[in-house]
Amino acid sequence: MIWSDGRMLRRALALVFVAVCAVVIGPQASDAAAPACPRPAPAVAVQRATVVFTGVVTTSAASGTSFVQTVQVDRIYKGQVTTANVRVRTTGGTCGLGKLTAGERYVVMATPDGDSWLAGPRSGTAAASDALLARVQALLGPGTAPAPTPTPTQVSYEQVGATHPRPFLRMAAPGFALVIVGFLGLVVSRRWRRSAAERA
Repeated sequence: MIWSDGRMLRRALALVFVAVCAVVIGPQASDAAAPACPRPAPAVAVQRATVVFTGVVTTSAASGTSFVQTVQVDRIYKGQVTTANVRVRTTGGTCGLGKLTAGERYVVMATPDGDSWLAGPRSGTAAASDALLARVQALLGPGTAPAPTPTPTQVSYEQVGATHPRPFLRMAAPGFALVIVGFLGLVVSRRWRRSAAERA
């Protein structure tokens, strides 16, 4: 009876079609809407990071599966950065930051990584846009300038005697003085003996 009714059959087929579309297309649509590599909010990123600073990338080179950049720091917002030029390591892959652009200014949010700083996929490190800088400064304050890199002091050594020999007379003076004193003593002794002999 039901299958003989054309309207009921068409309604059933429509419901089946809608259900199939929901199962097949629904997850794909939701995956496309969700970001592949979500970035943390600045408030979360600065809390996780050991250091937060801004600087310009001066050099960048590949190191295995990661990249090592030299960053010239111009403002420190969090943590201890002891030199004006630091090494920042980034990773490749789908969600990694990849190679940072030389000459561009970044807000670096990083954690210790040996002799460098690691800016991982979810570190929050990004180009220093006005909006990001305003958010970081609202969270951490105006920041401070890095301490200038001390200039190494050049120490010069002077070889005494080799390059500036001492005059001969200055070196021989003590010996001459002893000879003169001895000669005078000998003369005085002879005169004393002669005078004693004459009186006798």
